[in-house]
Amino acid sequence: MPPVRVQVELNRGRGGVPLDQLAAFASGTAEFLSSLATDIGIKTPPHCWVSEDFDNGSLKFACRLDTPLDATQATRFQRGLRSVLRNDYSDTTISVCIRPETRLRYARVAQSLEADTPARFGLSAPGAEGQIEWFVLTPTMVRDIQAPVESAYRSFGEVQGVVHAFFKETSPPYLKIRELSTKQMVNCIFGPELYADAVKLLADPSGVVFVEGWLSESAETGLVERIDVTGFRVAPEFDEAIYRKSLGGMSEFTGNLTTTEYLRELRRD
Repeated sequence: MPPVRVQVELNRGRGGVPLDQLAAFASGTAEFLSSLATDIGIKTPPHCWVSEDFDNGSLKFACRLDTPLDATQATRFQRGLRSVLRNDYSDTTISVCIRPETRLRYARVAQSLEADTPARFGLSAPGAEGQIEWFVLTPTMVRDIQAPVESAYRSFGEVQGVVHAFFKETSPPYLKIRELSTKQMVNCIFGPELYADAVKLLADPSGVVFVEGWLSESAETGLVERIDVTGFRVAPEFDEAIYRKSLGGMSEFTGNLTTTEYLRELRRD
């Protein structure tokens, strides 16, 4: 499989690049590419992006990923790059894998550029061997790249965790929950009508609780930082007897198939 390469052009039509600008641009580009590789599921060691094929005048070179990829990984990485470089979310299968932090890293690359000095990133055009598809990045585009990220991550949902702290004298009062899967601290803001329910959560110091409401996620990390609470629930204790009684409760779920046949059909074995 040919190596993944990204063409880069800076200061087009001019001679030379200020050294501090070049250093900031190169560092930001490397961080962005490595962050994207992580999102796609590619493990990359430090210093895995190699610059080569330099041209004089306006700075033009290629970034090559010095890590072998199979065809599936390479294709996914190219799709991820196009999603970010176009600031496009239409490729939903890939877009859902890309952290907001990665898109913000790409936006920050533009901060090293002067207002009238765009950068260009080039990828091999799909189905057109030898042709390069170019994507322009300018400082004025930063707001457009950041805006969808910052406004898209508020949704209604639920977090599960353990109560870490209760701040009852603030206005409004709130709980800090340590979320189970990420260990992230989440601020749970609630109104006076839920105060008694919040107090009940403290009965079991290590008990797991469910908190439902409007979630606010960090544009940097994609993790839930705050929830405007609409309800609290204490997680029920697992009862093996009840669990076993429920087995077979949907005996007609698989129709004419046995459970084994149904699972094979789902897995396409």
